[in-house]
Amino acid sequence: MKVLVLSKREFDKMMDYTFVNDDNVEEKDIMIISVCSPPDDNRHSFKSQKNRELWFKREHPNVKIMYFGDYGEHHLDKVEYLFTNEQAKELYEFIKINKDKSRAIIHCGAGISRSGAIGVFIHSLYGNNSPEMTYEEFKRKNPRILPNSYVLRLLNRQLRNDQSV
Repeated sequence: MKVLVLSKREFDKMMDYTFVNDDNVEEKDIMIISVCSPPDDNRHSFKSQKNRELWFKREHPNVKIMYFGDYGEHHLDKVEYLFTNEQAKELYEFIKINKDKSRAIIHCGAGISRSGAIGVFIHSLYGNNSPEMTYEEFKRKNPRILPNSYVLRLLNRQLRNDQSV
């Protein structure tokens, strides 16, 4: 599986260019994960309201929309915006259901931390099985990522829990 991590702006351009939308996304051989900041999280400044608009108006079997901030356990004052164990479980199950897709496209506001963690996690599960997406190729396609360690830790915990069953 090829894994691509994008900013919101890059994601919107790609979807616009490829004409992928709510009407046809289920026909596509892709998994899409949109990570959005909660509406009341003012940490991220947006130049326009358009940045807050979702490309997909609803979830699909191959589209997951999640809301959490770019925080970790050291941000206890922002606990209402933290990625939760429940979200990690829900996202892990979504990823497993879509494991046979040829591509995973993950985006968040900047395409660096939250989506970077999810991208690293997906690549570690399914990307290494793809000769065209070695770790070196993954890093070349996603040079800006700096994964949120808290998000990655909760996803890896779900993987370990699943493997121990």
